[in-house]
Amino acid sequence: MKNSCVEISVYGEKNYRLFLDIIKQELDVIGVCDINAIQAFILLNIGENVITIGEIIARGYYIGSNASYNIRKMILNGYVVQTKSDYDRRAAFLKLTDKGLTLTEKLERILQRHLEAFGKHSKGKFDVEQCIAFLKKVEHFWKDILSRSV
Repeated sequence: MKNSCVEISVYGEKNYRLFLDIIKQELDVIGVCDINAIQAFILLNIGENVITIGEIIARGYYIGSNASYNIRKMILNGYVVQTKSDYDRRAAFLKLTDKGLTLTEKLERILQRHLEAFGKHSKGKFDVEQCIAFLKKVEHFWKDILSRSV
């Protein structure tokens, strides 16, 4: 039997990648070809907020060194606007444009339908809120371990 911590991580990673595949498939269905799944995922996480690139990375909305590249592409394609801080010239804030908000609204409706279909598929035995709460507990537990070892 595999270690449960390893299994949680493996299934988390697999589901993240499958979710990106679903986003890509849905982008194809609605005819959006100027943004990739990672970028759409970032848009979904920004939503109506104003956020910095650092916050995107720190909050775990995007893992990897290509965050700046993806943000630049989203700005060039009109999904995000970047504004400089009035108080700190090193800081830049990101906000979705109308095009970005429209796409996120479409994707949120599609993903809501997927979630409803999943509920029917699992015959009502699955509680999304309990699943999220469990995953948050795992995250906090592992963060606590890391903070103690520093």
